[in-house]
Amino acid sequence: MSGWAGFSDEELRRMQQKDSAGPAGGRRPATTNRSRQQLQRERALQLAAKKNAGAGSVGLPPEQQLSKQPKEEPLPAAPAESAAVRLEVQPKQSEGKPSAEDQILNMKELEKQEVELREKTRLEQLQQEQKEIEEKNKRKKALLAKTIAEKSKQTQAEAVKLKRIQKELQALDDMVSNDIGILRGRIEQASWDYTAARKRYEKAEAEYVVAKLDLHKKTEVKEQLTEHLFAIIQQNELRKAHKLEELMQQLQLQATEEELEKQKEKEEDQEVKRRSCAETHKDWKEGNSSVQNQEEGVQSTKDCKLTEEEGLKGVGRDEVPKTEQDCKTLENGVGAEAVVS
Repeated sequence: MSGWAGFSDEELRRMQQKDSAGPAGGRRPATTNRSRQQLQRERALQLAAKKNAGAGSVGLPPEQQLSKQPKEEPLPAAPAESAAVRLEVQPKQSEGKPSAEDQILNMKELEKQEVELREKTRLEQLQQEQKEIEEKNKRKKALLAKTIAEKSKQTQAEAVKLKRIQKELQALDDMVSNDIGILRGRIEQASWDYTAARKRYEKAEAEYVVAKLDLHKKTEVKEQLTEHLFAIIQQNELRKAHKLEELMQQLQLQATEEELEKQKEKEEDQEVKRRSCAETHKDWKEGNSSVQNQEEGVQSTKDCKLTEEEGLKGVGRDEVPKTEQDCKTLENGVGAEAVVS
């Protein structure tokens, strides 16, 4: 039953013949072939003739015997009830001698019953097949619904898992994004600080280089000026010595060593007094000394002036210039001594 694939072509043709051929009197069309109905009628007539001939006869003459039915393809729904009807017909034939009309009516009734049984069995078979197909479809539907329910449950469980995993991933992403934002802010601030420090360092380095170059230049200038000063002093001393020699030669002064030592001692004493006078005068100007110091400063200032005057007088006595040129030379020598001191 499970392998039923529908009606065959022969069954469809029989059903079409059944619909097209309708007997008189409004009877339902027979499903058997026309040759089969004729054979059944001949058999009924033969049975009736046999009963009329005599009940003692055992067999029929050969010309009245039924011819052998040609082999036909078996119907797919050959019912077992048709065989039972045929078995019932045979004992009825052995009963009393009915009339020909009764036999014909009986044959028609038998044919009608046989057709109804065949139709009933065919319908029952179709209904059975339909029920089996419906049961199969129900089982398939139930299995499909069960499978769909299981799949839906599995899908829901997977969806819940996916949602949970997505939430965890989102939480991790949020944490990482927060950390990244904080780190980016700190990195940006550190970059600004580094840029400012770099600028200050470059500025300080540039200032250091400029200051170092300036210091080097100023040092060179100072050294050059110092060398120039020493050169000027040296040249002045040389000129002074040369002029003094010339003056001594002009004045014909032949000083002995003792006189030179005395003169040197006098000059040193004068220099000491001059320095003390200068320091006292400076303290007196600043106002840091007492009244006595001021008086001593005034007295020392007077002594310094007297000493200077005496020195000048002594120089005038010892070195009296005879000409104007000699006076100018003497003034230059005194100025050189002041510069050296």
